[in-house]
Amino acid sequence: MAILDTSTITKAVENMLKKNLSGYIIERNERKNVDPNKCTLRKGLIGIYTDEDLYEAYTIGSRPWKLYSSFFINIQVADARSGAKCEEKLKDAIKEIVDILEADRTLDGTVACILNYRIKYEYNNIDNIYFYGANIFPGCEVRA
Repeated sequence: MAILDTSTITKAVENMLKKNLSGYIIERNERKNVDPNKCTLRKGLIGIYTDEDLYEAYTIGSRPWKLYSSFFINIQVADARSGAKCEEKLKDAIKEIVDILEADRTLDGTVACILNYRIKYEYNNIDNIYFYGANIFPGCEVRA
């Protein structure tokens, strides 16, 4: 079985987001941010991380393995005035990111396609500031 270098996927996603998004701090595999003030410097903070890989036997064709690779995109936004405004910023960021991923479901040729999305939300109120986040988990198929 060939183990694939799935960092090519997170690198491609980082490049796609940096090319097509403006106003966000975009990082790959950095420590997860815990400071809400960092999110107020721009529209928000976006981190890209590897999640898990599942290799499955696949007997049709010349490649005997199918890889389901998952990475996640962590989005963090903050607002000092309103939880509702913070939620709006988060939903806007999610839409912007998913629109970019959907425009090239092969993620610059690094995967066969994106099969699904799972989104998990985080709500924090820290030091009189609304500090919300979401993790987008695109499930991708790759032939190995």
